[in-house]
Amino acid sequence: MSKVCEICGKGPIVVNSVIRRGKARAAGGVGRKVTGCSKTRQVPNLQRVVIHKNGASVRMRVCTKCLKNAHAA
Repeated sequence: MSKVCEICGKGPIVVNSVIRRGKARAAGGVGRKVTGCSKTRQVPNLQRVVIHKNGASVRMRVCTKCLKNAHAA
């Protein structure tokens, strides 16, 4: 089962998780140093909802942003 919204197509993205140590220069230190950088996955917040289309109920995986916009309209 894919982690993709069936309305807007939003899916997982890959981001860098940066680890830093040290004290900032503004706080009187020598500056923050990057000690590690690893890739992580961020997946959208998908909810399984039942939507009624043309008299038939269809189960879809929808991200919360689309779900919020649907209820606002």
